[in-house]
Order: sequence, then C-alpha cells, then structure tokens
Amino acid sequence: MASLRTNLFLVALGLSLLGLVMVYSATYREYGPHYLFIRAGHVVGGVLTFLLVSRVRYTAWRKYAPAIYLVVLTLLILVLVPGVGYEAGGARRWFDMGFFSLQPAEFAKLAAVIVLSCAVARLAPGSGLPMKPLLLGGLLFALVLIEPDFGTSVVILAGVAGVLWASEIRTKDLLLAGGAGLLALIGVMLLEPYRRARFMTFLDPWSVSQDSGYQLVQSMVAIKAGSVFGAGAGAGGAAVSVPDIRTDMIFALIGEELGLFGMIAVIAAFTFVLLAGLRIAFHAPSIMSRCMAAGLTTMLAVQTTFNIGAAMGVLPLAGMTLPFISYGGSSLLVCFAAVGILYRISEDSERAREIKPRKGATGSYSRRRHGGTRDPRALRGG
Repeated sequence: MASLRTNLFLVALGLSLLGLVMVYSATYREYGPHYLFIRAGHVVGGVLTFLLVSRVRYTAWRKYAPAIYLVVLTLLILVLVPGVGYEAGGARRWFDMGFFSLQPAEFAKLAAVIVLSCAVARLAPGSGLPMKPLLLGGLLFALVLIEPDFGTSVVILAGVAGVLWASEIRTKDLLLAGGAGLLALIGVMLLEPYRRARFMTFLDPWSVSQDSGYQLVQSMVAIKAGSVFGAGAGAGGAAVSVPDIRTDMIFALIGEELGLFGMIAVIAAFTFVLLAGLRIAFHAPSIMSRCMAAGLTTMLAVQTTFNIGAAMGVLPLAGMTLPFISYGGSSLLVCFAAVGILYRISEDSERAREIKPRKGATGSYSRRRHGGTRDPRALRGG
C-alpha cells in the first residue's frame, strides 16, 4: 500500500506537470510566459496542499466538516452577489483577488463528500437515507447550479453518489435515490435552452459546425490532426482555434501535440488514479474513510470521463475541466487535496493492519491483524 499511495501522488504530480506544459502551449502565442508562471504557482500550491492535507488524520475531518461546510456555503452565496462575485461569459463563479481568482464551486465538491461521509458513518447498517445531510449537499448543488455551473454541479452529485454507494444504507433506498438524482439531472439539463442545445449538438455536431457545434468539431479536427505520434509539444496549430482550449478542451491539444500515444498515456494515468482510489476505499479502516475515499475517487473519475469524452465527441459537453491538467488554481488545489486525503486514508489503513491482536484483562481487543478495530463503533466513523 505504501508504494500504491506514493505512486498515486507521483502520477498526480506528473499529470499536473503535463498540464503546465499544455497550458503554456495553449497560451504562449498570445500571452507569452504569463500563464506559464501562474500555472507553476498553481502546481506549487497544489503540492503544498497535498503535503498539508496528507498530515491530517482522516478522523479529524469530522471535527472540521461543519466549519468547512459553512465557509463554502458562505462563499457560494457571496459569489452570486453583484459587485462581489466576478462575472464572465454570463456566469458569476469567481472572486477576483487581483493576482489570482477563487472559484468556490470547486471547494463545494470537497465539502459535499466530507460532510456526507461523516454523516453516513454514524448510521447503523441497513438504515434509510440521511435526509438532513443530503439536503445540505443539495443546497450546495443548487447554489452552484444558479451560478450557473452545470458541470461542477454534476461532479458534486457524482461525489455524493460515490459516498452513498460505499455506505451501508439500504439498497432499495440507494436505488430510489439514484433514480431520483438521474431524473433531476436530466430535468435540469433539458429545462435550460443552452444545455438542450449542447445535447442536440452532441447528436450531430457537423450539422451546426459553424454555430453551436463549432467547439466540438474543432476539437475533433485537432485530435485527428495529431494522428499517432502528434505534432510535438508547442507545435500544434489546429487546436488553437478551439474555444476554451486551456480549460474545458485541453484534451484536444493533448491529442494534437502528443498524438494517439499521448492520449493513451493520459487515459492510463487517470485509470491508475481511479483504481488506486478504489483500492484505498476497499481497504479503508472504517466506514467513514471508505465513504470519503469512494466519494473523492468517483468525483475525479466522473469529471475526467466527461471531459475526455466531450473532447472526443462521445459524450455531451458539460463544461468540466480535466483534473490536474486544465488551467485553474482552485481546481488543482481541490484535486491535490483529494489525493492527500486518499494518501492519509491509505497510510492509516496500513497502520491499522500492522497492529497485532491482543486481549487485555477486561476482555477488550485491540486492532486485529487484517484491519479490524479495538471498538466496533470505530468502524462506523474512525
């Protein structure tokens, strides 16, 4: 497990360094090294976040969860206030801090997973859905949707789904909740005209290649131009005309400049992150840590799948960035925080398994060899 969590961090770091190169390649023609320096600062901040978060024992998140939720909720409300939140492209999602911008919706993903994981860990096996924590998560989802930021709201739902899947809630309730969530998501997508247009564009982008399908068509053209070996980092030209190339569509630039092999390598790296996260969740020392690991892994997996799928034209555009690679400081901090939490859960799990069983005079047991705990109640929350 030690090598697994170390490799998890190294893969995440490698993806972020690739993102540094790709962001520079996407912006140097127009902005020179400006975004290179900013992105380098993001990577340093992400690594520092990982080092800090990985030192926090997973049980401590129960103490921090209320404060994290209240801070994120306050920021989500403030960012919607005209004159306080920064508006761009018809969306009010950022705080303009001068030398950097802060996007609260990114931190809402983390807050939703942590708060719900702490809540379901207290439930007895076979319990029903915890309505109050779900409503708290639903409030974060609604505020992000109002910005509007449909892509991030979908990722929040994915994180919640991952937590519930790993919990011991009744299967019937999980199926009902999953069905209700899916119907709500479809409804939200179809009620807004521009979201309907995105879905219709996905069905036949070439028929509207000069209108709503322009971004998707140009992305596929750039990926095709890369062929097998790619044009080389910084040598691509087709992807330059793709809107949002340094954020939502950066995988098109990877396809053009690094080719098929480059895309396969990136997908393989994200697959490793997914499998490592699932393994950590499977061997987690408690219900709380298992739910947290599963929620964070699902969050990263869904965001990656939709971003890559949209760039290749196999999934509708949802406005999601590519974790670790796309430009965005808030996103990178949250991604490294997620890896830090997974790292510490793996570390705590290994320590739990290393403690040999012993029986005291009172008949109580210490931790068992294969991950059991001294007190069965510890399995419910650490």
